[in-house]
Amino acid sequence: MLITCAALLAATVLANAQSTSSSDSDGTKPDDKITKLNPFVVSSENDKGYRTEQTLVGSRTAKDLAEIPGSVSIINKEQIDDLNAVEVHEVLQFGVAGVTQNQTINDDVNIRGFRTTFSLRDGVTKTGFKRNPMFDVERIEVIKGPGAMLLGNNTFLGGGVNFVTVKPSEKPAGDVQVTVSKNNYVRLAANVGGPLTEDPNFKVAYRFTLGTLTADKDKEIENEDQLFLGAGVSMFFGQNTSLLINGYWFRDNGYFYWEDFLDYTTTLGTTTAPMLAKLNKYSGKSFSPARSKNAFWKNQDSFIDATFITKLTENANLRLYYFGGNLVDRRRIVRGITITSDNHTLLRQDIPLAIDSYTNNIQGDFNHKWTTSAFVLDTTVGFDASSTYQRQDQSVNSMPSLDTAAINFSASDDAWFAAPHPGAGQPNSSQSISRPTNLSYYFQENLGFFKDRLILVGGLRWFLPGGNTKNNITGVVTDSPDKQFDTHKYGVVVRPIPDISAYYTESSNAFPQVGFTDRYQGNDGLGAPLSTQEGNMKEYGLKVDHHFSSEFQAYGTWAHYDMELTHVRTFGVLPEGNPPGSIGIVESQADLAQGWELEYGMRYSTAAGTFDLMGTYADGDSQTAADKTLKAADFVPRKQSLMAKYSWKSGPLTGFMLGATYFDQSTKRNANFWIDFPATYNVFARYAWGKHWSVQLNLNNVTDERYIVAIAANGLVQTEPGFEGMLSAKYKW
Repeated sequence: MLITCAALLAATVLANAQSTSSSDSDGTKPDDKITKLNPFVVSSENDKGYRTEQTLVGSRTAKDLAEIPGSVSIINKEQIDDLNAVEVHEVLQFGVAGVTQNQTINDDVNIRGFRTTFSLRDGVTKTGFKRNPMFDVERIEVIKGPGAMLLGNNTFLGGGVNFVTVKPSEKPAGDVQVTVSKNNYVRLAANVGGPLTEDPNFKVAYRFTLGTLTADKDKEIENEDQLFLGAGVSMFFGQNTSLLINGYWFRDNGYFYWEDFLDYTTTLGTTTAPMLAKLNKYSGKSFSPARSKNAFWKNQDSFIDATFITKLTENANLRLYYFGGNLVDRRRIVRGITITSDNHTLLRQDIPLAIDSYTNNIQGDFNHKWTTSAFVLDTTVGFDASSTYQRQDQSVNSMPSLDTAAINFSASDDAWFAAPHPGAGQPNSSQSISRPTNLSYYFQENLGFFKDRLILVGGLRWFLPGGNTKNNITGVVTDSPDKQFDTHKYGVVVRPIPDISAYYTESSNAFPQVGFTDRYQGNDGLGAPLSTQEGNMKEYGLKVDHHFSSEFQAYGTWAHYDMELTHVRTFGVLPEGNPPGSIGIVESQADLAQGWELEYGMRYSTAAGTFDLMGTYADGDSQTAADKTLKAADFVPRKQSLMAKYSWKSGPLTGFMLGATYFDQSTKRNANFWIDFPATYNVFARYAWGKHWSVQLNLNNVTDERYIVAIAANGLVQTEPGFEGMLSAKYKW
C-alpha cells in the first residue's frame, strides 16, 4: 500500500506539474481549485453558530446532513469552545439526543441502549482506557445505529463517536488559552498554524498544538497530570492532489478511578428487583480508598495518520489512508469492591496492570460520480485492513479491608505495600497476548433523481476476521472466529423542497461469538455453539434546515428507531431432560430498543446581536433478552437538554456573550441498582475586546449536585463531584 501511495503521488505530481500552465489560462486561480478536493474533504464555510452542514462519517464521502438517510449529530468548535470542554461527556449532553454517559474514566457511552466502549479518531477505531485528549479536536461526530458498513468495525451497534483533528491552517493563525480553577487546576492549550510555502503549485501548511493540565482533586488519591504534543502538515501538489499528516503524543499520568461506595443497610437490589442507589455517609466528596503514594496510573498514547487524496479524472477520486497507534498503560489501582453489612467496612483490591497495544489500519476508497440528464450515480468502493497487538498482564490481589468510619491507612496499608505481591515484585497471575486482524471491503451507491429530490442509498460490506489469543502462563492459543460475514445499509431520502428531507434506513452488524451453550447442567459447555449475533436497525425521520428570513434560521432532526441484538448469551432454563428449574448458559432471542429523538436549533441575528439555541429530547423503551419486563442495563428512557447564548455585536455590551445550559435524564438501571440523575445547570460568559483578547467564565453544575454516574459493585462506584468554576483567558491572532 505504501509503495502504491508513493507511485500514485509521483504520477499525480508530474501530471499536475505538466497541466499547470494550461489551467492558468482559463482565468481560474489554482488556489480556488485546491479547495475542491471533494468528495473526501468536508467544508465548514456554511457552519454558523451551533449548526453544521457537512460530514464524512455518514457515508465515507462528504455529504450534507440532509442527504444522509440516518441520524448523524455534529458538535462543532463553537460549541466546544463555549462549554470550554476538556472531555467528550461535557458536550455530548447537549446537541446529541439518545447518547448518555456510562462512566467517567473514559469515553464509554451508551447510544440507544447499546454500549460503545471505543471511540474513533479521524474515522478509525482507537484503543484507549482513559478519556481522549481534546486539545486538538475541531469537532465531534456521532453516528447512530449499526456502523459497520461505514466505519469498517462491526462493534459499533448503537453508534460511534468520532473525534476530528484540527487541520493545518492555510493562513497564519493561532491561539493560546489558559484556564484556572480550584485545587490548583491549570490547563494550557495552544494552537498555531499557517503556510510554509507560497508556490501555488506546491503549497504546504502546518499546525502545531501544545497542551498541559495539572490539578489536585478533592480526593487525596486523585490528580491530573497531562502533557500533549500534536502536529499536522498538509501538502497540495498542484490543483488535484493533497497529502495530510496528523499525529500526537499524549502523556496522561493522572489518577482517577471508581472511588466511592454505596449505603448498605440490610439488603441489596437484584437484577429483577433493583434498589435505588444511595451514597454511603462515609463516602464523602474527599473520601479516598487508599493513599496516592500507593497508587498510580501512567498512560502514554500516540498516533499518526496520513491521508492521500487525488483527483484521477473529472469524476473519479481516490483516497488512501494509514493510521498507526501505540498505547503503553501502567497502573497500580487500589480500589474498594464490597461494602459489608456493617455499612462501614470496605473490602479492597490491589490491582497491578500492564497493557501494551499497537494498531495499524489502512483504508482505501475510490469514488466515481456519473451524471446524466436523468440521474446522478455516486459510487464508492473501498477496503479496510487492520492488525492489532495487545499484551495484558494483570493481578487482582485481595488486600486488608478499610474501616471507613475510622480511617487509618498506616495501620492497614504500610505492611501490605512493603511486601511483594503478584504483579508488584512477583509475576502477574494472568498474562495474555491477543493479535486480532480484520480485512473488509465494501461498496456503496447513491442514486439521485430530479436534482437529488429523490436519493436511493445502498451498500454492502464483507468482513474477513482472524487472529488469535495466547495465554502466556499456560501457553494455550485460541484462534479468533474466522467466519466471514457481511453487513448492509439501505436507505431512501425524499426532498420535496431543498430545506426539508424525509428518510428511511435499514442497517445491520454481525458479531461472531466464541463458546457453547449448556445442555445437562450449568457450565458444562456441551450444548450448541453460540450463534453469530446480528445487530439490526430500522429508522425513519425528518430533517429541516430553513431560512425564514436573512435574520432567522431553524434546523433540526426528528428520528424514530427500532433496534435489536439477536442471539444474546444469557442464563436461563436448560432444555428438556434436565431437572426442573436447571439453569445454565442459553441463547435468548434478542435485546430490543425502540424510541424517538429530536434535535433542534435556531439562530436569530440582528444589528444588536445574535441569539443561538440548540436542544434535544429523547424518549424510548428497551427490553433485555433475559427478561422482557426488565429495562436494559444503562438504557436511559428519557433525556432532554437545552443550550442557548446571546452575543452582543453593537452598543455598550459589544463583545459580550452570555449563555446557559440545562440537562436532565431519567432514572436508569445499572445492574442491580436504579441510578437517579438530578437536573443540572451550567452558565457561561465571555468578553472579547480588540482583535486578540477574550476572557471566559464557565460555572458548571451551579446547584452543586453530587450524583452517582456508574456502579460496578456496591463498593466500586463513580460519581460527579458537584459544582465547578473555570476562568479562562485567550489570546488569538
